[in-house]
Amino acid sequence: MKTTALSSIVLLFVLCTASPAAEKLLIRQNWKTGKVYTIENQTQMSMTMTGLGAQGGANDTNMTQTMTITVKPDGTAGNKAAEIKFTGIKADMAMMGQKMTYDSSDPAKSPPFLQQSFGALVNKTFTMVFDKENKYLEARGLEALSQGTPLGKSQAMNGDQMASMFRKSFEMSLPKDPIAPGESWTFEDKMDMGPLGSIGIKIVGKFDSVVEREGHKHAKLILSGTFSSPEAAGGAAGMVKFGDGSTFTGESYFNLDEGVASYSETHSDLKISAAGQEMPMKQTNINKVISIEAAK
Repeated sequence: MKTTALSSIVLLFVLCTASPAAEKLLIRQNWKTGKVYTIENQTQMSMTMTGLGAQGGANDTNMTQTMTITVKPDGTAGNKAAEIKFTGIKADMAMMGQKMTYDSSDPAKSPPFLQQSFGALVNKTFTMVFDKENKYLEARGLEALSQGTPLGKSQAMNGDQMASMFRKSFEMSLPKDPIAPGESWTFEDKMDMGPLGSIGIKIVGKFDSVVEREGHKHAKLILSGTFSSPEAAGGAAGMVKFGDGSTFTGESYFNLDEGVASYSETHSDLKISAAGQEMPMKQTNINKVISIEAAK
């Protein structure tokens, strides 16, 4: 009996170790030609401004942005052009003890500086070009964004910087190479935010599992990472600095049937300083595809 039991254990071990490895999947954004994607981004921010006495305190923002991505053929070799259009912005803010709102459908009701800042983006478009393997090639039509969003007496980001940030926001939450459930990957890069400075990003991601979600198979991805402020060329410093302990966690669901990241949610705890003031911030960001339709 002991021999039989031991043989069973050995057989089970052999069967387990001989099982085929989990299939690796290429989880890469695939904007499909002839489709229009409508995407909604919800951001909640709570920032505390220290050192300003009664004028400081908590500053809260709730903002919703919508955009469309219309994908068309681009020349030969299977290239495709994805036109991004910012279609709407709504925001509720409590800043320095004052409540303010902005709605792109009726901007005249908002303070002039909000009309200028948010209005610089609404209904603006630019195009990203990808090859048949969904690899990024170039951005076009950045002239509409070239003036940058006003930031006080200066300009925030120009067109190139905004297009780069937009592209990297999708890339950084996805593994670059094929990956199997249970495996991890890393991402490290920086984003140039104009006079605000550069943001260094380090991410560790894990392909957690394949799950059913809203009638489709999804890859569930778990993310954690840090933000920093790398020194710019020549030692120049940006207006905003991320201190040690600026971290975030999140999860993302990639629709394997549609080839698109359909939902992501991140929670950030940021140690920010600007103009000599410490401004710790907590932020929640939800990004989701709300529709995929055939282009007209």
